[in-house]
Amino acid sequence: IARRALSAAVRLPAAVRLPARAVAGSAAGNQQATADSGKFDALDKRRRQLLYRSKQRGWLEMDIMLGGWASARLADLSEDQLTQFAEIIEMENPDLYCWLTGQQDVPDDISNPLLRTLCAELKESYAPKATLRSTGSFEGKVW
Repeated sequence: IARRALSAAVRLPAAVRLPARAVAGSAAGNQQATADSGKFDALDKRRRQLLYRSKQRGWLEMDIMLGGWASARLADLSEDQLTQFAEIIEMENPDLYCWLTGQQDVPDDISNPLLRTLCAELKESYAPKATLRSTGSFEGKVW
């Protein structure tokens, strides 16, 4: 009896209620896409995993460099290039940091064209940020 009273009290007027078929799972009544919607590329899962891993390396500098580059570029990479990026993600932070910042050249024994492209693009992105010189001297001044 209490259940009937509750359902009658919460019932919406007919003008507000949706038809049963709209609520049952059609696109008009459901905000979530179906699993087989086909809206995503076959490589999107891999791209999302690589993006996450590139932003969660454990070094803030690496997270910013790799994560920013990945956010801008992963959508355009082919399957082969995604494999190369996965290899980059597996590299050790100290070595990768030196290569990405231009402190050291990428060794010749590493055959990863995407790594060389990544290093070149990051080097190019740094250049405009370091063109202004200070007009005053900072010698002996306390911040």
